[in-house]
Amino acid sequence: MGDNPALAREFSALFTSCGFLPASGERARITIELLPAGEIASSQSQSDPIVEWRGLSLRKKAEQISFSYRSWELELDLRTLTFRCSGPDPGPSECLSFREFFLLTPVLYMMHRLGYFELHAAACAYQESGYLLLGPSGSGKTTAMLSLIASGWNYLSDDAMVVSGDSDGVIWARALRRSFSLRPDLLERSPGLAPFATEFVPTTNKRRLDPRQVWPGQYAAVANPRFIIDCNVVDEETTRIRPISRAESLARLVGSTPWLMFDRATAPAHLEIFRSLAATCRSFELNAGRDLLRNGVRIASLLAPEVLLEEWLSMNKEAAWA
Repeated sequence: MGDNPALAREFSALFTSCGFLPASGERARITIELLPAGEIASSQSQSDPIVEWRGLSLRKKAEQISFSYRSWELELDLRTLTFRCSGPDPGPSECLSFREFFLLTPVLYMMHRLGYFELHAAACAYQESGYLLLGPSGSGKTTAMLSLIASGWNYLSDDAMVVSGDSDGVIWARALRRSFSLRPDLLERSPGLAPFATEFVPTTNKRRLDPRQVWPGQYAAVANPRFIIDCNVVDEETTRIRPISRAESLARLVGSTPWLMFDRATAPAHLEIFRSLAATCRSFELNAGRDLLRNGVRIASLLAPEVLLEEWLSMNKEAAWA
């Protein structure tokens, strides 16, 4: 509601970029009100500050959270799932940060109340097995995803996921952002992708690509994670993969998403989802060497379900004999 086509367009682009629309029964009806600039700021004076981060300010009063970033203001009423947003039109260089930082933050707070929790990870699926690939920027997640796609695997996202549990206790993963972010070296190695990677990511040398334009038949809307792979790039010739314990797996899940404690009301539920993932998935550390850079498709054989299960059983046998 409201007359601000630019802000309406950014909200629409944000929800379109997500791999799903959050739903939880009757509470899933979302209202967005677009207001004249300055109309929201006056109502924030009586709220309590809860977060100051990278220029984003969050304040809370009962079930209402206020968000301020540069010239924009937004209020989220958690009781009614109503967003009230005001501010100027984002400039061309501001659109991505406005959408994926300022707007996404209140959307995540809303998703938490509906049982969806973000995870910094790539995700793919092979046969009936879902995979979560952990690791910071530069750890090889996107490179691995492109190689797995080339080997016929299905993809969800290369960087941003949400996880949720159903009534049977099964954990499901969905893409929070479907587009991939590609470095120049990846585009050089795969020149056929360049015409599709048209959006520049501010303050980086990466470009965005919607993989559904290139591989429409391999997109997976949802997957049940059975394996967690913690990705690393090492200055070694040979790639190594080793099982890690549930405790290690949980620590890496939490470490990959350090901002889970920002929303204190839902942090326990967020952490419980991560505990369930660590308990039900087989987890591994992948140290990608130079051999994998030369022959990327080899990763599909390294991560095949039967290969990982054999590695996992071997570790358990060794532990039993120790």
